[in-house]
Amino acid sequence: MIVYREHKEINKKKWDDCVNGSPEASVFALSFYLDAVADNWSGLVLDDYEAVFPIVSGSKYRIRYIYQPFFTRYFGVFSKVKQGTFNTDTFLNAIPDKFRYMEFCLHEKSNITLKELDVKERKYQLLGLNLSYEDLYKSYSENAKRSIKKAVKEGFVVKEGIDPKLVVDLFRNTKGQELEVFSPADYKKLLKLMDAFAKDGNAVCPGVYSKEGELVAAGFFMRYGNRYVFLKSGVTDIGKAKGAMHLLFDNFIRNHSNASVLLDFGGSSVESVARFYKNFGAKDCVYLQVKKNRLPGLLNWIKSLKR
Repeated sequence: MIVYREHKEINKKKWDDCVNGSPEASVFALSFYLDAVADNWSGLVLDDYEAVFPIVSGSKYRIRYIYQPFFTRYFGVFSKVKQGTFNTDTFLNAIPDKFRYMEFCLHEKSNITLKELDVKERKYQLLGLNLSYEDLYKSYSENAKRSIKKAVKEGFVVKEGIDPKLVVDLFRNTKGQELEVFSPADYKKLLKLMDAFAKDGNAVCPGVYSKEGELVAAGFFMRYGNRYVFLKSGVTDIGKAKGAMHLLFDNFIRNHSNASVLLDFGGSSVESVARFYKNFGAKDCVYLQVKKNRLPGLLNWIKSLKR
């Protein structure tokens, strides 16, 4: 039986054991990760944590809704038992009626057939690093190779193990200024998340410096199992122009080549961003974004006016 459980009712050890034992295991569904990125999360639980389904929710004008929080890509069903008597549809149908609107993403192994959902494909990029660096380099685009050479010629150098706060500050002062979607609280959550991975030794945090000692690019990779997930980065205008981010990724790939690990670029359905990741030989992986709207008619009308 699938039961909805509020956050305070969830046994986090059993929850994490289920996620970790699932073939679809994802760092985004672990309890500590959800604690870091969400002010309020709950979940659907099958029997004695044989399968779980994370839910992150909020409330506005007394309307409860489900959303995908920043710094996560997707959720979905995570099960340590073979899916026979249940599937993703079963869990979606078990979401309580109190949630009047939902818009979130499901991992790439999700298979849904519900007609009342608005479903859209989204993509992220993935690269296996089990080959030699020389073989991986052969799959780079000519543009990537030129940019790396440009960065080296400029005198850029990569330093490992920089303070995660430098990454957050660089992102906040560059791309973050353009996006204007992250609040001060969001940046605190991001740093809290990075610090947790760094403390446990499951992080790679490189910075690219100019010959004058200026930080021109920085990135943060978090490790979960055999996968490194690229979480966030920042790059200055000079770093962008002179190939600093190409050098940063090339350095990561070089250092982790010949290993049975995956580089998860964090991904994007934005063509220009996806193209940048594909410059290193990464391939698209498809996952699903689902939306369901059960808002009252007047609220739907107001919502349409704000678009």
